[in-house]
Amino acid sequence: MTRLLIRLYGLVDGRERVLAYLVALLTVAACWAVILASGDRLKSLDEGAFLALAQNLAGSGSYVEEPGVPTAYRAPGLVFFLTPFAALGLEIVGLRLVNAALIGLGLVLVYHLVARRAGPLAGLFATVMIPAWPVVIYAGTTLYPQTLAAFLLVLTVFAIDRQVVSDRLRGAIWSGIAYALLLLTIPIVLLLWPIIALYLLIQTRRKLAHVLVFTLVGGAVVGSWTYRNYVVFDHFIPVATSSGYNLLAGNAPNARFDTSLNVRFPEYVYTEITGKSEVEKNDIMTEAAIRLIREDPQRAAQLYVGKFLHWFDYSNRLLSDDVVEGGASALAPSKRDMILLASYLLVIALPLVAHVLAARRHPFTRMELLFVALWVCSGLAYAIFFTRVRFRLPFDWLLITSNAMFLAAVIERWIGVQRPPGGPVR
Repeated sequence: MTRLLIRLYGLVDGRERVLAYLVALLTVAACWAVILASGDRLKSLDEGAFLALAQNLAGSGSYVEEPGVPTAYRAPGLVFFLTPFAALGLEIVGLRLVNAALIGLGLVLVYHLVARRAGPLAGLFATVMIPAWPVVIYAGTTLYPQTLAAFLLVLTVFAIDRQVVSDRLRGAIWSGIAYALLLLTIPIVLLLWPIIALYLLIQTRRKLAHVLVFTLVGGAVVGSWTYRNYVVFDHFIPVATSSGYNLLAGNAPNARFDTSLNVRFPEYVYTEITGKSEVEKNDIMTEAAIRLIREDPQRAAQLYVGKFLHWFDYSNRLLSDDVVEGGASALAPSKRDMILLASYLLVIALPLVAHVLAARRHPFTRMELLFVALWVCSGLAYAIFFTRVRFRLPFDWLLITSNAMFLAAVIERWIGVQRPPGGPVR
């Protein structure tokens, strides 16, 4: 076994970057093939909404899903990204192709981030393992915000790492901008700010200055959208007006820990939201959700724990299978689940468990601890509302990257590879 590993290592040694770029290119090509084969049928309800928002913003300069009706229901990050391409005349298929290209760019960023910290073999492993998780391909071939969020999360970590290495406040500006764009794509990451701030406090020399610049720059970028919402709605809306619905859907009387589908709100909610504006509906649903939690805190706590544990599941029921013609994908749900389970075990669960068990010999680096902390704590944040495997996708990129760093270190130690002084240190 050792001799085989040595031979394989010899084949890739010195070629890791080229191979990583090739993997990124092939991944994008595979996504494009799936997109072109799928045609222009909508694969989710979200796709139609994002398409309409991007086309209207490109055509009229207004953030509206229906002409003349301003909205803030959906976070604007993905719409802002798609709008320039919609202005060029791209329709659903073309926009999916652009969305899928983000996977390739993200994989290239991952390679350079990991190669700098743990060596080129670890970088190559990460670029191979990430697209081996099928949810990456599924989200990349559908207009969901998670692919853009994954790219922006990797970009944020990449910028933070450069910020830590250089210890220049200019780096905090770039990482703050990247984090703000991520927040405008998936607002839940606001709750993860303390983890990033703590990492900066530990890793930088000018601790408070780095955190302050990072936060102020990010706040200024997000604040520009918040200001738009205040001008349009005369109401303080940090990012989106969907939080009330999500909170109520995840805590409704018949909500389950493993699904927010087919939930029924209390009847008075339907009565109160009739004829109300988007902002008023959001407030009504938020108040109703808080009331339900207060009325039965034990059930709410049990539901929260269940939703958090479901965060680590390998699959969940898809609404698109029921309400979209043709379903979410060409694969039957049973076959899809089998593939997801096998991949989940290989690239997520088993390497993580092995790393925990071998932590004495292969301790987690601070960067790996950051990745694991974001992966776990994002589940704590989403469980306030509801959890889905797709929501976890951006953070899966980081967890799989941590697993790749561990596996590369194990193999290099096994075959006796010595890193030169000043090279990547675990």
